[in-house]
Amino acid sequence: MRRIEFIMSDLFKYSPQTYFNHKKEKRPILELLEKYFTKDDIEEFLGTGKIQKFENITFIVNKYLSQLQITYLNSFAESQSLLSEPYVRDKFKDFYFNFLSDFGKINFPFNINALGIQPLLSHYLYQYQTRKIKKSLDTNNINQELENQKSKIEDAIVNSSGKLKKDLEKLKKGFQEEVEKKEIIDDIFSKNEKGFELIILHFNTFTSWNNDIYYFLELVKKDDFDYFINSKNDELLYQAIGYLVYSLSHNLGAEEKLQIIYSTFHYFIFNRDLISSSNIKEQILKRLENNESFSEIDKEVSHKYITSPFHANDINDLNSKEIIEVEEEISIEDFFKKYQNK
Repeated sequence: MRRIEFIMSDLFKYSPQTYFNHKKEKRPILELLEKYFTKDDIEEFLGTGKIQKFENITFIVNKYLSQLQITYLNSFAESQSLLSEPYVRDKFKDFYFNFLSDFGKINFPFNINALGIQPLLSHYLYQYQTRKIKKSLDTNNINQELENQKSKIEDAIVNSSGKLKKDLEKLKKGFQEEVEKKEIIDDIFSKNEKGFELIILHFNTFTSWNNDIYYFLELVKKDDFDYFINSKNDELLYQAIGYLVYSLSHNLGAEEKLQIIYSTFHYFIFNRDLISSSNIKEQILKRLENNESFSEIDKEVSHKYITSPFHANDINDLNSKEIIEVEEEISIEDFFKKYQNK
């Protein structure tokens, strides 16, 4: 068996004496090699250009990820909740992209390994709904809504005449802020409840999930969803773009974010040769800064989409699907009782 100084001499193309000098200096590269690689490993690499045991590990990890990818995609497909499909509710898309963006940072007071991913999802839904309603109930938002209503009445008075104008002037005179404020608050709670129901329409996507999916998402998020971007799968590409938009934007509303996701996704669908993590991130950042600058590009892509053969197939598929309706009204309280009892 050859001595280590000769092996290192072959690896670094320097003399055995240089090896001893570097070892005496405690060069980090030598400490790393000697800690994690045996002499046999290094000789195998010098002889074959690879270390088979690490090749095997890579193969196993890739196979594991591939199997989880199939499980993950099936959960969306079987529940008719593929996010890239037009019939999936925007409320669910907004919820799930927020979940991906916050994944790993969610304030979950329990051990995920003990309870699993299901309680994490229901807990996050509670946080998501609470955050939305708190923002809507902010005093500044309610006061702004009152001002908007007053402004609408003023504009209507200016643009009307006769009896209608007199009726509007009476409405303005009788405008009671406290009554209107109560109606605004009632409307906020009503919209929040409806938004919750639209999310629940697709929540059975997660019924088949176990902790393997949690670890899958952990691995995928570590490289900013590059695995999804390079998967050559349109749904995973859409989800990766969604994650990046929600992670990189902070001041946009859900509607604007979803529009940017839609436009970016279709741009790269028609320019597949440009698909890469750097290109996608670059375009998202530019769109977040000034989405209007892409208006001509988006018009061109939209025309291609409408006239492309697969668009017709999408429309046919959509028409053939039954529109999912809420089979029963589910209150927020009933939902969380159900998941707490699991």
